[in-house]
Amino acid sequence: MTLRPPAVASATMGPRLAAAMSTDTSWYLDINHFSRDTSWLHSFLAAYALWGGLVLLAAAMVGAWWFSARRGPDSPRRVATAWLGGAGAVVALGANRVIGGAVNRTRPCHVFHHTLVLLSCANDASFPSDHAMIGGALVAGVFLVSRRLGLAALVAALLLAFSRVYAGVHYPGDVGAGLLIGAAIDALVVLLLRPLVTVGTRRLVRTPLQALVTVAGRRLSGPISR
Repeated sequence: MTLRPPAVASATMGPRLAAAMSTDTSWYLDINHFSRDTSWLHSFLAAYALWGGLVLLAAAMVGAWWFSARRGPDSPRRVATAWLGGAGAVVALGANRVIGGAVNRTRPCHVFHHTLVLLSCANDASFPSDHAMIGGALVAGVFLVSRRLGLAALVAALLLAFSRVYAGVHYPGDVGAGLLIGAAIDALVVLLLRPLVTVGTRRLVRTPLQALVTVAGRRLSGPISR
């Protein structure tokens, strides 16, 4: 796959899109300058950008499943939402490959050789960020189960998006679009498939696998708070 640098890509786009790309580049360089001035953050944000953010968001998704499985008569529906929230992240990753191949944007670390780069500069497409797409999908999945936990996941995802730019491997537009597209894909997966999957989770309650739907096979009574 041949990636197009900004100079080549801008020749094939309209003036508004070219201006947006220019702003995106300017923000990237500003954040990279900030990165140079905050070396004490390098180790933490580099690790967070590489794997820490996704591990934290995956843990939030597992936590959403755990709490949903303890939620009274509505737990099968909530568990279905949690399962599909995780599945939606996988779908988002697949969509990232398709969109990235179509847009074909070169990573900034291959374009600006004078910038600080904290991670290895991958050769795949820059737009949209795969980390951000997975992060956005997981946030949507968690939020559809629990708004409070979802807001905490959103903070973690925003930090992940920032850390990818801070590390020098993505433009701000890459991560912003990734979050939004990932969240939209995950929400669509949940809304389309939840009725069908809920039927399956309700049937699991009557099987030896009921612990997947109700923790320790126990359904709690009472109102469900969000």
